[in-house]
Amino acid sequence: MFTFITIVLAILWAIASFVLLFKVWDSVGPAVLSISSSHVVQLLAMAIIFLAIWGIPGWLWMKIFG
Repeated sequence: MFTFITIVLAILWAIASFVLLFKVWDSVGPAVLSISSSHVVQLLAMAIIFLAIWGIPGWLWMKIFG
């Protein structure tokens, strides 16, 4: 049962973090675009934001329940 709850919560958080990524990117994106027009830099900035949104709660979940 714990595994099922963990999987369901992980899927829900993945969807929420993906939506949150674009909400945050709306405010951070223009700053990144003004700094660099390189698509690689923009992709890395988006990946870092996504990892912060998804990775930190995932890391905490594993520390608490893992």
